[in-house]
Amino acid sequence: LPAFGPLKSGYQRFFGNFSGVIDYFTHKPGVGEQVPRDLWEDEVPVERVGYYTQILADEASKWIGEQTAAQPFFLSLHFTAPHWPWVGPDDEAVSRSLTSLFHYDGGNLATYAKMVKSLDDAVGQVLAALARSGLADDTIVVFTSDNGGERFSKTWPFTGQKTELLEIGRAHV
Repeated sequence: LPAFGPLKSGYQRFFGNFSGVIDYFTHKPGVGEQVPRDLWEDEVPVERVGYYTQILADEASKWIGEQTAAQPFFLSLHFTAPHWPWVGPDDEAVSRSLTSLFHYDGGNLATYAKMVKSLDDAVGQVLAALARSGLADDTIVVFTSDNGGERFSKTWPFTGQKTELLEIGRAHV
């Protein structure tokens, strides 16, 4: 903002973060009191309490509930999980103790599993909202990742990871 943003690119509504990543609980793109939150509704900063994956699922589900079969719609829902910082839905204390969002020294397979489970539950919640609204049979859902596996993922038989030019990594050309 002010020159760029989803509303300036054709979207009618926006909820989420503008930066590449935010902490799951503080909703900031960095650590510290001086760092402003990066959570927006349209172009207005907002505050929400909770785990970001769940907040996005709740907002998307609410929006879907306002739609009807009479008007086609497009929902572009961008979860950030699983991604550093490595905190699951019950790890707010870990989030508050971070000194960097990169969190290279944190996380483990159990935390990663909790993050993926939270994402899976969130996608299920959105699909259930489509079903409740009677829209599921006439809606195309595409689920994709923006990059290859990160630190705790297993991508066998593929090789590579995020930032690499191998099969599973994504390259910017």
